[in-house]
Amino acid sequence: MEETREPLGADDVVRLLSALSDVNRYRIVDLLAGAGAEFTCGAIARKLGLSPSLLSHHLSVLESAGVIDRRKDGLWTLNRLRRDELCRRLGAIQELLQRASDDAVPDSAALPG
Repeated sequence: MEETREPLGADDVVRLLSALSDVNRYRIVDLLAGAGAEFTCGAIARKLGLSPSLLSHHLSVLESAGVIDRRKDGLWTLNRLRRDELCRRLGAIQELLQRASDDAVPDSAALPG
């Protein structure tokens, strides 16, 4: 059975862009994307040199934005990138840019005024 997804709204795209607008959150996403695996919070903190409290804040923002999934495994919290959702939202941005390109005014003579 094929999963039906709601079309993306502006809020979804803005939430993604907001989540990625911080350099530390971008570094976390880059780390998770490059590894293709789950990372514990401690491993992310060590690799990126972030304090536990700062990392916790950034992971919460990324999770709320739907960029990562977090799951408990005993004492550990494992974090993984939601590649499908990230690609979906980035695809919506790409479609927006394509529409803007398709609707572009060919020259300044067509502008009012």
